[in-house]
This record gives sequence, C-alpha cells and structure tokens, in this order.
Amino acid sequence: MDTATALQSFDYVIIAGYFAIVLGTSYYFSRRMKLTKDFFTAGGNISWWLSGISFFMASFSALTFVMYAELSYKYGIISILLYQVTVPSLIIAGIWFAKKWRRTRILTPVEFLEKRYNLFMRQALAWTGIPLRIVDDALKIFSTAIFLYAGMKLSIINLPVAIGIIGLITILYSFMGGQWGVIIIDFVQFIILLTCVLLLLPLTIIKIGGISAFFEQAPENFFQPQNGPYGGINILAFLILFIVALNSTWSLVQKYNCVKDEKEAQKVAWFVAILNFVGPIIFFIPAILARVLLPELSNPKYSYAELAFTVFPTGLMGMMVAGMFSATLSTMGSEFNVLAGIITNDFYKRILKPKATENELIVVGRISTIIIGVMIMIIAFLVSILQGYNLFDIMIKAFGALLPATALPILGGLLWKKINARGALTGLIAGAISGISLVIINLILVQRFSDQFASNPDLEYWLKQGWDACSILFNVAVTLAAMYFGTKIFKSSAADLQKIQTFYKNLDKPVEAVTEDKMSTAKISNFKIIGIMTALFGALILMVGLSLLIFSKSTWVIVLNSGVGAFLIILGFVLSKISQK
Repeated sequence: MDTATALQSFDYVIIAGYFAIVLGTSYYFSRRMKLTKDFFTAGGNISWWLSGISFFMASFSALTFVMYAELSYKYGIISILLYQVTVPSLIIAGIWFAKKWRRTRILTPVEFLEKRYNLFMRQALAWTGIPLRIVDDALKIFSTAIFLYAGMKLSIINLPVAIGIIGLITILYSFMGGQWGVIIIDFVQFIILLTCVLLLLPLTIIKIGGISAFFEQAPENFFQPQNGPYGGINILAFLILFIVALNSTWSLVQKYNCVKDEKEAQKVAWFVAILNFVGPIIFFIPAILARVLLPELSNPKYSYAELAFTVFPTGLMGMMVAGMFSATLSTMGSEFNVLAGIITNDFYKRILKPKATENELIVVGRISTIIIGVMIMIIAFLVSILQGYNLFDIMIKAFGALLPATALPILGGLLWKKINARGALTGLIAGAISGISLVIINLILVQRFSDQFASNPDLEYWLKQGWDACSILFNVAVTLAAMYFGTKIFKSSAADLQKIQTFYKNLDKPVEAVTEDKMSTAKISNFKIIGIMTALFGALILMVGLSLLIFSKSTWVIVLNSGVGAFLIILGFVLSKISQK
C-alpha cells in the first residue's frame, strides 16, 4: 500500500478545502447572530447530545494527542486509564454541578460571582482565571504547530509561521460564528476525527501483521495499569484536579447553558462521561500499537504523526491533518468565545458602557476574540523558544499552581452557603501564593539536582511527577482551608447574608424548558448545516480519490479515498434529512 511519507499536493487541497468549509459555515452563523445570548450561549436552544459532543471536543486538542500519544508509546495502557480519570469527575458533574450551573442562568460562567459574592470578587476571579486559560490555549496552539511542522514534516514553513497560521485560522473561526457556530462545527469535526481514528486503527493492525503480532512484540509491563512514573498518589491528584477543572473551566461549563433546561444539562455531563470512557480507548490504541510498528522513534511525542504517515495514503493524510486541526479548533473556538464573553460582559458592559446595545456588544465580543487570540499566539511563540521543558510538565505545573486558587472559590460559592466574599478572596490569595511558590521552589530544585536523576530514579520521580501530584493536593488543601478560615475571621455583613440567601433561593428554582418566545431569534436548522458540511467535505475527498485515477497507480489508494468520500456524502445527506426544530 502506498503511504503519504510527507504531505502531497492532494493533502493540501483537502486541508485548504476543510478550512474553507469551516470558515464559510462560521460566516453563515455570523449573519444570524442577533442577540448577545446567540453569540455566547446559542440562545439556550441546543440539544443535549449536540452540546455534549461539543463539550467532548472542547476538551480535546492536538495537545491531547501529543501528550497522551507519548504516554501511550512509552508506557502502554496507562495513558487510557489516566484519561479515564475524567469519568468520575463528569459523573459528579451530572449529579451536582451541571444542574447548578444551568440554574445560575448566566451568559458567562463567572457572571454568577457577582450574584453570589460581589462585583470585586467577580472581577478578581474573572481576571485571575484568564492567565491560566491563555497559557493552556497557547500550549494547544503550539502543539498543533508542532504536529504540522515537525511531526508532519511541513518543511516549507518554520514553527513560528505555523503557530501564526493556526492562530489566525482559530481567530477567524471563533470571530464569526459565536457559540452556535462553534457547537455545530464541533459535531462535524467529531465526525472527521472519529473517521480518521477508526481508519487508522485497522490499517495499523494490518501493517503490524495482526493483533497477535502486536502482543508478541509489545514491551514487558505494557499492559499493566500502573506502568511508568504514575502511581496511586498521581491518580488521586489527577482525579481531584479533573473534578475541579471540568466543573469550573469556563468553555466547558458554558455548554450547560446552551441547552434548554437543567435535565438536559445533566444529560450533557453523563453523555460526556460515556464519551470520555470510550474515546481514549479508540483514540490512544493506535499510539500504543505504534510502539511495535515504529520501535525506534527518537521523539515519542510525534508517534501519532509518524504512525499516520506510515499507514495512510495521500489524501487521507490530509484528512488526518484536518482531524488534528479540528480537535484544536473545537477547543480553541470554545475558549475564545468564553474569554471574549468575559471581556464583553464583565468589563465592557458592566464597567465601561452598561447601556450598550446588543449589536454593539456583539462587535465588542468579536474584537475581544481578536485580542485574546493575539495574546495566545504571543504566548505560543514564547513557549516555542523555551528549552528543557516538555508540554506535559508545563501544563501540569500551570494547572496545579493556578487552578485550585482560581476555581475552588467558584465551586465553593456554587455549593456552600457559608462561604462569603472575603473567604473566597482569602482562598484565592493563599492558593495563588502557595501554587506559584511551589513551582518556583521546584524549578530551583530540579536545576540543582538534575545531574543526579540518571543514577537516582526515586529523586527524579519526587522532583517531577511526585512533586506535581503533592503540589496539587497541597494547593487544594491550602485554598480550601483559607476559604474556611477567611470566612470565619471576616464575618459577613447583613447585606452580604441577604445577598447569599437571595442567590441560593434563585439557585433552588428549577430551570424549565425554554419556551419558543424566549429562545434565540436566530432560526437555524442544526442537522441541515451539519449534513451540508459533512457532505461537502466528503465530496472534496471523493474528488481527490477520483483524481488519483490519473496520478496514482495504486488501486488501494484510489478505493480508500473514494470510499471514505462516498461514505461522508451519504452520511451528510442522511443528517440533512433529519428534522430538527
């Protein structure tokens, strides 16, 4: 079977066509955004399963494939188990958090902070949370550029240019369509990504010589659930971190506010729990198989890219790149939308111009998207020049240092009546000081003892994975303790107590299904647009498959491309015929 080896002209055609379809669809939605709630919450008119897939895709990116592919290639099934730690977090979300977030009845997830605490805490937690999101998003942009530039051998451009291209496309994607466009396009990107991975898996098994050949050649301990430098304390720390992250991350929480009522919000969380259990099995097994097919990789981070080039022919390789882009675009589109919502609603409307019109707020939202995008691109450029740190280390340290301080006061205010604004502020300050201090101390110690790591694995573990796990647990404990003692020391005033009582009284009111007159004024058929996008992308691949009749001598390449294209056209036609109010 002919394989791609490097991106060919037909791959670029598919990639360019994919972006044209995505940006064209975003433009379509931009012409139909009539209210601020259309742009930021899709008017509360999205089905639970569609919002759930958008949630799932928003938690994925090329960074996920880079990090977990490395773990899969080096340690085996532990990568799947580490990702499935998110499942209990989402079950908890379905029981408690999804319903409560939907009952807050907000446009942005931090908007409730003023209702629960006060304006100062709303601004403090909104703005202190943004740096963590920007760093995380920059890592995703950077990892996508790495996937293209290094992993995909895209030699005609350098890494900074790749970062710039991806950043600009993401800005345009988020800029035009708003939350509705993001969610609809997420579903199409889910189809593309799933198609790619489901093709990659059997083609890899065939290339190896069968699944039995893999089991015969796989490294020892490859199927043990605690292989590698990840033990019980790491899993416990990750579980706590995911409970906090998945129930407070703005772009994910926003999905609960896009559905009609709280019951559908709970369905979103439980549906994503199922996807997060099944998804990593499908997505990461190819990288596990790559250990046998490509045993001498110098950089395991690129195992997914190298594997794809080994088994995919031209045409489908372009689809694979589009799939990787789709994973990042889904995440970044949601992130840009929510961060822009904070600038628009928490700063411009709340402070600068309370009487701003709906059209003016949408314009500000789009300008904010550009500003956020440029900031993320700048951080991604800075990450590209860092030496000696891998993406996983940067991400874990950033989340472990900043997430407890910025997220726990939000979740605490959602769950516990006794916490007041001063207690939340105390937790924010104490948690931030603790987290940042531990990172600085760790960097000093790693630099001091790095020359002993080769001869002392235990020292390396406790200054790397062990330190990160303990830091997460310690920062969570410090933040919670500070919130408790801050509330005890700084008593609530009568006005504060009344504010808390009012907030929880409203939080106790169920959210009923949105009535027709209260829904978004933008009447858009979800399935019709999804079907058209899917069919257009399928037609593009089919066109490439037919063109290969002239340019390729391999019948298998022609049949594979044409078959995938025809499948997507049929699927798109079926989806477009499904009625959706």
